[in-house]
Amino acid sequence: MSLPHHPMRRRDRELNEAEALELLREAEWGVLATVDAGGWPYAVPVNHAVVDGDLVIHCATAGHKLDNLAFSPRVSYCAVTLAETLPLELATRYASVILFGEAEVVTDPGDKHRLLQALGLRFAAGHPEMVAHEVDKDLFRTAVLRIRILRATGKARA
Repeated sequence: MSLPHHPMRRRDRELNEAEALELLREAEWGVLATVDAGGWPYAVPVNHAVVDGDLVIHCATAGHKLDNLAFSPRVSYCAVTLAETLPLELATRYASVILFGEAEVVTDPGDKHRLLQALGLRFAAGHPEMVAHEVDKDLFRTAVLRIRILRATGKARA
């Protein structure tokens, strides 16, 4: 099955792939979408980091996300920044990125530690000792997902 591709209707708002990936790096959170064996979609907000060109998130070691990923590693992820409603224009100012990718649960302990550390430092860069302590303490009860980005598109209304 090929990767979905729908031309953007508002080409005047389309970002190039580099701009879309930069927006992903800047966004603090996004929504991960997976699908279960019955075809039901599941979308959940999570925070993320971009590490080595991959999207990295964390979760519990069991749950809905992991059940769905065991069925299909294909995911979509959407992040929005700069969201501001413009009431007098009945419009919204925004920048968004949507990506398609394939997720894997990171099993190598060293890689898992490194990626979780990068995720923690993204949100607490000024507290490396605290991040290191929390990562070491919670590593055994935390799953790390690496999503290989296959395609990213972006759109913005300034």
